[in-house]
Amino acid sequence: MNGVSELLAVCRYEFRMQARKRSLWLAMLLLAGVIALTQGDRGPRYTEADAPASEVMAGWALLFGIVVPIGFGMVLADRLLRDRRLNTAGLLESLPLGPRVLLTGKYLGGLAATALPALLVMLVAGGYESVHRSDPLMLGWAVLAFGLIMLPGLAFVAGFAMVAPLVVTAPLFRVLFVGYWFWGNMLHPDFLPSLSGTLLTPIGDYPVTWLTGETALFAGVPGWLSFLRPEPSGTSVLLSVVLLVLVGLLPLLVAGTVLSRQRRTA
Repeated sequence: MNGVSELLAVCRYEFRMQARKRSLWLAMLLLAGVIALTQGDRGPRYTEADAPASEVMAGWALLFGIVVPIGFGMVLADRLLRDRRLNTAGLLESLPLGPRVLLTGKYLGGLAATALPALLVMLVAGGYESVHRSDPLMLGWAVLAFGLIMLPGLAFVAGFAMVAPLVVTAPLFRVLFVGYWFWGNMLHPDFLPSLSGTLLTPIGDYPVTWLTGETALFAGVPGWLSFLRPEPSGTSVLLSVVLLVLVGLLPLLVAGTVLSRQRRTA
């Protein structure tokens, strides 16, 4: 097998295994249901009847993107630890696959598996809005909003959720992750310096701003880390998406390098 075939094989296996986890789907159904029912009269369901499809579906993506990644981070937190607990880590290391291929395949498969229920929820929201507003374009905007707003955040979360527990344990990571999520996404920078409203905000402030024409949460707030809060534009949206994906890959790069060196010295 060549490198690409090996990577795809690991990815397919990881996707099938993760997609079968009941906790993944239960977490998605629970969080999505709570969000849809408790959004209040300012949520996307109550947006003006003549609002553009892009604005409506961006609102749904932001609403789901605020809470849903927390559940996915919890689900993925014990993924690599489970290999050790089940004594399969040694078996996997004995395969003619490098640690980088294994980690990358697990990451891509796990990301795809966690993104699938999120995409389906966005399609359900898009279908609801298509019927409610008699606008078939809602489904197309649902897919675009998912790809620009939710998927980069999930990619960001998946990298840390898979690797960080190897260092700090899964329970501690989950506690720290929840604390970071509210600090780095919803805490106003004037109250306490945070990553809220920056290009590195995984709930997708900049794509939401671009799709709706309105500033989402704290995007563009001056002050601490103001260089990471440029004026919203198509360029800043692309930069935010790229940075979130690249930063999410950093833990995999570090872990792959460490494991490769350990294998060579073993």
